[in-house]
Amino acid sequence: MKTNHIIKSSLLALGTGLMLSSCVKFQHEDVPEANFDFEPTNAKVMSLDELYGYYPGDFDSVGQFLEIENGDTLWRDIYLNVVVIGNDVSGNIYKSMYVRDKNCDRALNLSVDKTGLYNFYPVGQELYINCSGLYIGKYQNLPQLGFRYADDNGSVSLGRIPDAVFTRHVFKKGFPTLDDTEALKPIIIDSTNIGLLENLALYNQLVLLRNVQFSGDEVGQEFAPAPPAGTNPTSTNRYFSIDGKGSFVLRTSSACRFFRRPVHAGIGDMVCIYAIYGDTKQFYLRSYSDLDTAQFNATGEINYPIFSASFSSDLSRFKVISIKGNARWTWGKYGDGCAMVQGSGTNKEVNEDWLISDPIDIPERFTDVQFSFEQALSYKYNSDYNWYSVRISTNYDPAIHADPREADWTTLEIPNPHPGNNFTFENSGNIDLISYKGKTFRIAFVYKSDTETMATWEVNKVKVVGNK
Repeated sequence: MKTNHIIKSSLLALGTGLMLSSCVKFQHEDVPEANFDFEPTNAKVMSLDELYGYYPGDFDSVGQFLEIENGDTLWRDIYLNVVVIGNDVSGNIYKSMYVRDKNCDRALNLSVDKTGLYNFYPVGQELYINCSGLYIGKYQNLPQLGFRYADDNGSVSLGRIPDAVFTRHVFKKGFPTLDDTEALKPIIIDSTNIGLLENLALYNQLVLLRNVQFSGDEVGQEFAPAPPAGTNPTSTNRYFSIDGKGSFVLRTSSACRFFRRPVHAGIGDMVCIYAIYGDTKQFYLRSYSDLDTAQFNATGEINYPIFSASFSSDLSRFKVISIKGNARWTWGKYGDGCAMVQGSGTNKEVNEDWLISDPIDIPERFTDVQFSFEQALSYKYNSDYNWYSVRISTNYDPAIHADPREADWTTLEIPNPHPGNNFTFENSGNIDLISYKGKTFRIAFVYKSDTETMATWEVNKVKVVGNK
């Protein structure tokens, strides 16, 4: 048998004065103190790890905990003891907040059908949450505490907790504080432990990302362009690397307070909430102050991203042209995403395939410009490195040259050529492009194969950076 246990908290009484004549005197009553020392009674306080042990599914109704005490059967409400680590203070997080469990290293998203949560639950506020009667599971793969949602077809899933229900299940413990270093301390992510981002237990956590650099095509863009007039706010992905590694998503809503600010150049740190939606891992700024803007600005002209293409999800910023054979440059999932090409093994035919960048311009202010990329090359055997060349042209124009070979191309020397016998990605080394300052140029990756050798070539993390 289940019993609903609702704990009533004291209300803050506010006196409302009446407009009286100046000769009438009155005295205010003392305002009663609110109770911020809540401790759950007749309850079982669990850690998130324990709660997930009882409710491991994607949509589970949380019941009560059965205990035997002195031979008596007792049903107790299940509570979590948490601290708020992220809310909707800037409008970038919508109708939800993030909390970290004080009894384990896990964090949770609370989905609530209410805006302005930060007014009631600021960062640093300790809470007790009565989970009995709520639902726990995953929404688009994100661990979440919510409520039962039924659509028009009668299908049920995890949805937002109605505001009236939420206020009966959430209780404040003390006043908000920023001194709880253990609960509020972000998890530091840099190049040495970037693999932690593959740990599902890190979702909903507050993280500090070291040495963030936004992609070249993102720099200067608004974090989230305003939607057309009369339409709902939208969210925009901006891509970045950590210590030059990986391609990650910073997601920003056009409803937030800083959406019109430009994406920074340079290299700096930022504090974020780490989340997932479907298959996309993404980060959210709680507010603009989570960016170390001084650090980004101080390094704005160091390794400034003039041009970049990570190939994390497609071949954006490059055009595919096949000259001979059936092989073509395509997108591949390897190395966090790549451009890849392989000669046809069935027909053992001759192939020539070009992957050509969009136009690139080097700003005059830079005195040092370096081009680099990462590549994997296998089954090269005794074929010439010229079959896997990188070229540059200042006069190639796709509107004029149907065949790119009609333009003038210079083959670039690769400082660190790949051995050609494995699929391990290696950096090309820096290639000096300062002589192309003031010119518009394109870069091409040119692949060839014949009836004997059909190597596989994979390329990613293409970038041109400037320093001054």
